[in-house]
Amino acid sequence: MKRVFSILLPALLVGCALNQDAENGGINAYSAVESFEKAIPSGEDHTLGYKNDYLKFEHFYNEEFSYWGGFAQSKCYDMADGTPANQYGVYNTKAASGDSFLVFYYDSYNEPCDILCHYRGDYQFTTVRLNLTTYTYKSITDEDINTFARAFTDGDYLKVTFTALLSDNTEGESVDCYVVDYRDGKRFVATNWDAFDISALRGELYGIRLRIETSDVGEYGANTPLYICMDDLTYSVNFM
Repeated sequence: MKRVFSILLPALLVGCALNQDAENGGINAYSAVESFEKAIPSGEDHTLGYKNDYLKFEHFYNEEFSYWGGFAQSKCYDMADGTPANQYGVYNTKAASGDSFLVFYYDSYNEPCDILCHYRGDYQFTTVRLNLTTYTYKSITDEDINTFARAFTDGDYLKVTFTALLSDNTEGESVDCYVVDYRDGKRFVATNWDAFDISALRGELYGIRLRIETSDVGEYGANTPLYICMDDLTYSVNFM
């Protein structure tokens, strides 16, 4: 698979708030809407992964096979090309805010790529905006674009599950976000940077684990491309 070809921009945290400890002047609480605009420092990989002062969004890259998984920073808005060559393109004309967003690719055959919490503290994740990639959107709507996947029909779905990783690295509460929902007569498709409630993810967390599940499954696993775009992740932390 090809590497992302995005241009990275300066840092931007929307709605950032810091509370200072009265005794020592240190930070004891922090909240923000992370819009993934931070530029990756010179000398580091400018194509995959993302981190700020409080969270790390993991990735892996296999040099031998040009194969990656986890999170990638992108600003590609190609809504026409539904092939794997456009795996970093969002099915939208813009990001939810700013210019950049993250693409997450779920690969169940490798070690998980998680969102890791840098500091010991009481974390509260609140909302996140999700949008289909063009590759995924075309695969569920056009049977001719992807030889493996079929067009979705009644009863089909694509969901992103966010699971809290506790301080001992065991799994806690989970939240299912149906980014495509054709169940029970519905026809919902997340193509407008739709907001999802993930407020069940709170406490002394080690991180967050993402999984993507589709109803279109074949002999070798998921047929639907398991990608999702993420922006405007709202969270806060009270330090211990």
